[in-house]
Amino acid sequence: MKSPSVPGLNPQKDGSVAMTIEIPNGNLGPGVLSALREVSEIPHITIHITTAQKIMLLGLDEESGNMAMKIMESAGAAVRKTRNLSHARNCVGKPWCKFAWHDTFAFGDYLYEHAGGEPSAPKMKLGIAGCPACCSWANMLDLGFVGVKSGWKVFAGGHGGAKPVPGMEITKVSSREEAADLVVRAARLFTENVKLKSRMDRVIKKLGGIEAFKKELGVV
Repeated sequence: MKSPSVPGLNPQKDGSVAMTIEIPNGNLGPGVLSALREVSEIPHITIHITTAQKIMLLGLDEESGNMAMKIMESAGAAVRKTRNLSHARNCVGKPWCKFAWHDTFAFGDYLYEHAGGEPSAPKMKLGIAGCPACCSWANMLDLGFVGVKSGWKVFAGGHGGAKPVPGMEITKVSSREEAADLVVRAARLFTENVKLKSRMDRVIKKLGGIEAFKKELGVV
């Protein structure tokens, strides 16, 4: 399968290429919506909303993929081109959700701005939940922040898949600054211990268990 020459166009099993657009907090503005309306006219395209709150453009070839990329980027959309750490999966949070303790969108924006460019091996995934109900499954991801009255509980090592694993509570942070610093440290620790792609629970096991992991991460 020939790889496209343009970063951001990813080869698919059927010979087509696909593009992934990051949607921080899962929120779409009018510019991106208008751009999606425009690219929806490309023949054979499928616009897919992923479980990670991203948008995939499927069914493209390299020519139509280049055209779609120009349209989306001109509207301010972030086309995913590298293995840098992506945005967190997020719930609605305050002020809309009656159960939420915190403004999850502001928290998510801060993490994306201050940790989103951190190089990371695949497939470290982040989550943010405004309360322990965890609508975003933040307690089931590689690193997740779950809102409580006094701050955010931090979970690590969770993932879905054929053999799902729940995250383990490792510490608590009280500010978005602490959280962003922790995300960067976790991404670096993860990347140092991954050859191709993995999940955080395997890194925890490799390091000798949760207490050894917490010590390496600096949260003991």
